[in-house]
Amino acid sequence: MIKYIAASFLLILMACGSSETKEVKEIIEEVNIEITKHGNDVSEEGAITPVEFLAKFKGQDSLEVKLSANVIDVCAKKGCWMNLDLGDKKTMRVTFLDYGFFVPKDAAGKLATIQGVATIDTTDVATLKHYASDANATQEEIDAITEPEYNYAFEATGVIIKEEILSTIEQ
Repeated sequence: MIKYIAASFLLILMACGSSETKEVKEIIEEVNIEITKHGNDVSEEGAITPVEFLAKFKGQDSLEVKLSANVIDVCAKKGCWMNLDLGDKKTMRVTFLDYGFFVPKDAAGKLATIQGVATIDTTDVATLKHYASDANATQEEIDAITEPEYNYAFEATGVIIKEEILSTIEQ
């Protein structure tokens, strides 16, 4: 875990009985950044945003890329896939090379940096139902899946999951 002490210190002056006596409290905000790596070694350096990704991918069949985006959800059973938010109501399913590694099941809401190959994919009904089951969907939701989906897909060779945790310490 990497720790950073935020540069902002807040001084609070409180009167204690008379105008001559004052108590000074110092509040320190600490940002802890938790990073986990999965699969092949990858760094955040050179990663593009979802907006840049969509612009680069236009007209391509596939694109080898490093991308940073927010995780929407993760396979609840094993962490064997995740969906990323590309903005503008677009998402991308990420799977992992040769089913060789998984990500934490609690990665939703965190930032992912992924490296690998993006494609446009057709996801058949059986696979969509499998994904819904992995995401703990109800049987009614699973049964409602009747059409394939055409969507962005990504096979990652390496993944970084990053979470910033802000805590306040009063001294």
